[in-house]
Amino acid sequence: MPSFPRISQFKDDYSSLRWNLLANFFDGSLYAFGMSFVTLHTVLPVLVDKIGGGNVAIGLITVIWTIGFNFPQILVANFVQKYEPKKRLVLMTSMVQRIPWFLLSVMCFFLIGKVNGQTELVLFFVLFGLAAVGGSINLTAWFSLVMRITPVRLRGRLFAARAMMGALLGIIGGLLVTDILGTISYPDNFGLLFLIAFACMMISYAFLITLKEGKARPRSPDLGHAKFFHTLSEILTTERNFRNFMIADSLQIASTMAGGFYTVYAIRKFSLSYVYAGTFTVVNMISMIVGNAFFGFLADKFGHRLNIILAGASAFSAAVTAILSPNVQVYFLVFVFWSFMNGLNGVSRLPIMAEISPEHELPTHIALANMVDSSFALTGVLAGFIVNVWGYDVVFIVAALLAVSSVIWLIYMFEEPRKKASQHSSADVQAAVVANPFTESELRTDLSN
Repeated sequence: MPSFPRISQFKDDYSSLRWNLLANFFDGSLYAFGMSFVTLHTVLPVLVDKIGGGNVAIGLITVIWTIGFNFPQILVANFVQKYEPKKRLVLMTSMVQRIPWFLLSVMCFFLIGKVNGQTELVLFFVLFGLAAVGGSINLTAWFSLVMRITPVRLRGRLFAARAMMGALLGIIGGLLVTDILGTISYPDNFGLLFLIAFACMMISYAFLITLKEGKARPRSPDLGHAKFFHTLSEILTTERNFRNFMIADSLQIASTMAGGFYTVYAIRKFSLSYVYAGTFTVVNMISMIVGNAFFGFLADKFGHRLNIILAGASAFSAAVTAILSPNVQVYFLVFVFWSFMNGLNGVSRLPIMAEISPEHELPTHIALANMVDSSFALTGVLAGFIVNVWGYDVVFIVAALLAVSSVIWLIYMFEEPRKKASQHSSADVQAAVVANPFTESELRTDLSN
């Protein structure tokens, strides 16, 4: 069983813990603020549509992001696992993650309208793919560092607080998106959105620099490529609970095939201006704030499994609502449910993997899950073909079925890892509490002062 870092372990360096929580909070909030200007499911589908991409191209947005953000992790996981200190690697890869957004801004300002539409489309997807790959290379190192410096029973609230503040700022972002798209001519309006996004990401980078990693740790042994890939097969065959999580996660990722079409479908169905992309972004962000007020508490109190189940239920609700909505006012609920799904996964998807996995193997477990599960994002391309042949409703029906399947699998096949851990180590936990009086309640009191 993995050992969870408990709050009592941070007693001797409480000031670092407190600052790391704040720095992580501002890093995540500002990065999310930047992404609110270039959201994958409201702004980018409109840009691809304006460039001249059809339904398959719109479906590619989710596919390229999911595969690009997840698949390369397996190629760097062995290196990340043995690399110390983690913070140095995080800072290098975080810069690689941010630069493509600036290049997308340059593309919009200086190239769109000056080359043919096919070239514009290819260039967009190349730069967008580089942004996804940069995030992928960064993720395992960043997450390993954050899990190392954050106690297990503060992780849910930390991720929820980051998402809530990011969403609050995102409301401002959505309003600015609406104004920029409506008042500045194309393609300069999209160029400005990418530039603002990049600026916010660079401010968040300043907070990453201030994270305090603590004492240096010995490097993990170099497994070598052959042994590393053999380890991957062992994880799949011997770790039943981790395998069951991957199955449910794959079904849920496949259900996101509908996400790239929600905005474009609404614009066409209700004859809306593409400026509505900003309005839908605002709805997303308000929903994120409301949802994350509860999601972090639920995760820390009851475990992340509940949140992942609710995420699948939210994806199902979004697809069904898209089919049944008689007007745009009801259709706003699609983005409410979609925001809940993203918020719940944002709070709990990675932390639950940290609870299933041994700490020293966390980069490998995350990379393996993301590599396998991301292949199901190819349903986004399939969705584009389905729209062309049978229409949007069929895509939404398939997405709803995939989402409800993930919920059923989680309920009946996946065990809450904290429950499993408590069955094996309750005596050790009680001994640790007796030995160290620095309790979580005391920490909450300190944080409130």
